[in-house]
Amino acid sequence: MRFDSRATDPVQTEIETIDGRRLPVKLIVNPRARHVSVRIDPTRREAIATAPSKRHLKHAAQFAAERAGWIAHELSRLPRGIQLTPGAHVPLRGVDHELVYEHGRAAPRVEDGKLIAPAPDAALFESRLLRFFKDQARADLIARVAVHAATLEVRPSRLQVKELRSRWGSCSSDGVLSFSWRVICAPAFVLDYLAAHEVAHLREMNHSRRFWAHVRKCLPDYERGRTWLHEHGCALHAIGHAR
Repeated sequence: MRFDSRATDPVQTEIETIDGRRLPVKLIVNPRARHVSVRIDPTRREAIATAPSKRHLKHAAQFAAERAGWIAHELSRLPRGIQLTPGAHVPLRGVDHELVYEHGRAAPRVEDGKLIAPAPDAALFESRLLRFFKDQARADLIARVAVHAATLEVRPSRLQVKELRSRWGSCSSDGVLSFSWRVICAPAFVLDYLAAHEVAHLREMNHSRRFWAHVRKCLPDYERGRTWLHEHGCALHAIGHAR
């Protein structure tokens, strides 16, 4: 593969394992990186090789190729994707529910361990479910963000819930808090931790000791939520993706 030193967008390539399998690798440039590295993106199910500059892209690709065995192993360990289709089981606030399609236009509802999503057509089932998850996440997050914002005496400019590929939440410099809709699938204490985490960024736009002190002020047992995400985050990322 030839590398254009003028390229700024991510470059998609492949590497080959010893048994002939070909694996996707995304090459990106991050000026803040001190050296080339490779990591696994659990959402896109691919490896990402990072170079500190454009001229190091070839080195980053070689670095990934030399670790093809490790990449294949880590990809194989990812939880299977869970599509939002009738019959699938998906957690809501940490409790598994069977997804059920029903013809109609009523709002989705929970009954006897089932999450029933009426839709005029089966093709609209997934979009109705996504809207439901986002609405539920937004309601819970608004409530918890308000509590933590009052604790730290800050005020976010806006809160949004959307598809986030590589993180659970973010805080922009102008005070916009963004969250992944998948947080509603996790237990409530995990969502609470993420709300406290992003609100704390309104005080400190970093992960310094002062930042974590703000998180602890909001949520003294925040480590419980952080540990849960570390242990189960990959499974959460798998929701809504096929494999």
